[in-house]
Amino acid sequence: MANNSAIWWVKSGAANGLEATAVSDTTNHSDGEIILFNESSPVVAKGGLVFNSEFRIRNSVAENARVDGNGNDVQDMGLDGIDVQITGMIKDSDASNTAMAKFMQWINEAKTTTGFTEGRFGLRIDDFPYFNLVPVATYGYVLNDITFVRDPNKDNKVGFILTLRVGGNLRTWLDAGGYNGE
Repeated sequence: MANNSAIWWVKSGAANGLEATAVSDTTNHSDGEIILFNESSPVVAKGGLVFNSEFRIRNSVAENARVDGNGNDVQDMGLDGIDVQITGMIKDSDASNTAMAKFMQWINEAKTTTGFTEGRFGLRIDDFPYFNLVPVATYGYVLNDITFVRDPNKDNKVGFILTLRVGGNLRTWLDAGGYNGE
């Protein structure tokens, strides 16, 4: 399936955080504020290829020292955060690459904005949709960091490792995805 993953950036004042809104915003880039990824084909055109996606749900566990005991007590403090790491490659490591330009702009700009105060990034992964997220006022992805990997054996391509973190009300987002726990 072509373009079965996407990451997008929502600008201040956007009517909503939908992927289509980012596609239609051509102020900075003619193809919108979105990067499409095809996870089954080599990188031959715009966008890129995703090799691996990792999703980590962190629970906060406090450790309370037991001076007289054999071990310390641990205490469940609840959900601490959700991190997403995407590893992939984009074509054209030169200055004309639009995906590279978007990554550089996105990491340099504020990670939240008016109307999207908890995170302005959205993510779609068609074959593992549980971590798909459309940013709204109460939650969104925040672009935490990007690592670029230049392999001299892969001519005119650059690898990347992208880390996103869910900002805002994690429980509301999980419940919206169908969890509906206690």
